Amino acid sequence: MRILITNLSVAQNSGSESVVELLADGLRGAGHQTMLLTTNLGGMADRMRQRGHHVVDRIAEIVDKPDIIHGQHLTPCLTALARFPDVPAVFSCHSSFYEIEAPMPHPQIRHWIAVDEACKAKCLSRGIPADKIDLIYNAVDLERFRQRPPLPARPERGLLLTKNFEHQQAVREACARNGIQLDELGPATNRYSQQIEKDLLAYDIVFATARMAIEAAAVGCSVVVCDARGFAGMLDTGNMESWRRANLGVGLLSRPVTIENLTAAISSHNAENAAAVSAYFRDKAGSTHFIDEHLRIYNEVLREGLRARPEEVALGTASWIEETAVSIQHRKWFRVAKEMHGWPDAIDQLMMMELLRANTKTLEGNSALLTALGQRAVGSIQDGPENQAILHQIDDRLSRLSRFVDEVSRLYNGVVPRFIRKVLLRIRRRG
Repeated sequence: MRILITNLSVAQNSGSESVVELLADGLRGAGHQTMLLTTNLGGMADRMRQRGHHVVDRIAEIVDKPDIIHGQHLTPCLTALARFPDVPAVFSCHSSFYEIEAPMPHPQIRHWIAVDEACKAKCLSRGIPADKIDLIYNAVDLERFRQRPPLPARPERGLLLTKNFEHQQAVREACARNGIQLDELGPATNRYSQQIEKDLLAYDIVFATARMAIEAAAVGCSVVVCDARGFAGMLDTGNMESWRRANLGVGLLSRPVTIENLTAAISSHNAENAAAVSAYFRDKAGSTHFIDEHLRIYNEVLREGLRARPEEVALGTASWIEETAVSIQHRKWFRVAKEMHGWPDAIDQLMMMELLRANTKTLEGNSALLTALGQRAVGSIQDGPENQAILHQIDDRLSRLSRFVDEVSRLYNGVVPRFIRKVLLRIRRRG
């Protein structure tokens, strides 16, 4: 079977990237041909190529027609669907939070895969039929992530694995208070590891969510489930089954990441409990079942066939393009762009006008005060100390005035489109 897998990135061992690697390796090991289409290549892609995977960032480089498309992330999935309109597909939802992961109905997509209950709920909320959704929990390559030696009675070395930075300081402070030496990896730190399976062996306690937390648990580290979105607590034998169904992810993050909550979790560290958690994940989260379940779904989809007329497929693809292509309307593309590039929402125009009016009044008040201070300075030019004080007040007011001018300029640039500002500038020059 030839399987074309799409993913936004194959570069830095992030969550979905590692899932893709595990899936592709498992499929190839079972005798199938894998092709990966991405929008971002990196060192991870090079390593996968060395193991025989075909990894590209241009659809024209996919020469062999796939038997099935496994779509992940909307934009590369759309490219694959458009290139091979007569090939059936499945789509995986890895996050209930990000719009780039959110499923969209399409005649070519015959089945959907959710990695946890929250993702399944996301699929249902977007109109995906319940009988077309399967839950396949994230897995761990147990040959790669081997079990570490027993943990010490109290944690000495900690590792923060994170895409986000908002909770970093709280984790740092909590570790410092508890005598834990903390290291950090992930996009938020701009530090990455090409051998995380080996690195984990050196840490006693790990702060992470989702797949990263599952891998750390399988290795045998104590795991505190948290990230910038919130805090769940220490993974233990009492919650491991229910938390696995939630993928150790966002659905569990119901409390704030505070130094107090982190300290309480660190205090609950128990070496024997962590070993039992590790045994559970090594028994339940191995990659064999993960690969078998994907192959079962692929074969079901292939037996069922496409069952859609060419014009239905074309309309489905055109509808995706309407949503994901840049347009005046803030459709799905706008939410995806904000997720990927951090674009801020535009400031309300009426609010900006009110701020301009308020700053204008402030400028007028400062101008009147500067005039009065100037007159006093002229009138007391012979009085040295008093004159110095007045000049100091003038200098202070001028500094404030300068800051207000900068703020008004910023607001003006936000309210008035650039092309109009250019027209006004030309008019003033002519005048």
